[in-house]
Amino acid sequence: MLVSVSMIYAQESQETRQEKKEARKAELIQRTNNLVKSGEWQFDATFMTPASGRGRSLTSPYRVIVKNDQADSYLPYFGRAYKAEYGNTSSPLSFRGEISDLSVKDWKKGGWVISFTTVNGSDRLDYTFHIAETGSATLMVNSTNRQPISFSGDLTEIESRK
Repeated sequence: MLVSVSMIYAQESQETRQEKKEARKAELIQRTNNLVKSGEWQFDATFMTPASGRGRSLTSPYRVIVKNDQADSYLPYFGRAYKAEYGNTSSPLSFRGEISDLSVKDWKKGGWVISFTTVNGSDRLDYTFHIAETGSATLMVNSTNRQPISFSGDLTEIESRK
């Protein structure tokens, strides 16, 4: 009898765990949907993959903030530069710029594809985000002056800076 009671309890516990997981997933989908529709969100990068070389985990807080037709990009860059500004030591992906050619489309795998173009000095940059329903995302950055690079991370609400 004790065995049957413990089996029933374990089954009920498993169902509540599954229900909690489904509720959390529904919450993430709703939050991501709201962020994409608002047009104001933040991409937190956790991993980068250069066009050549090995991928690297990112331990510092790297991000792209999209708000009011502005992109505030703070990302590292590793790769080959075809043209670089003399004496510049900062990352070519760390800048604030105007967004042009913004496109938000439904992704056939579920989620969204958001792309836009921006300019940093003489470099034209094309940002393409593939965002899953739950908020995980990948970013591909194509540059006129450098090799492409991609990042993996999550879409979140914009953090207020203190």
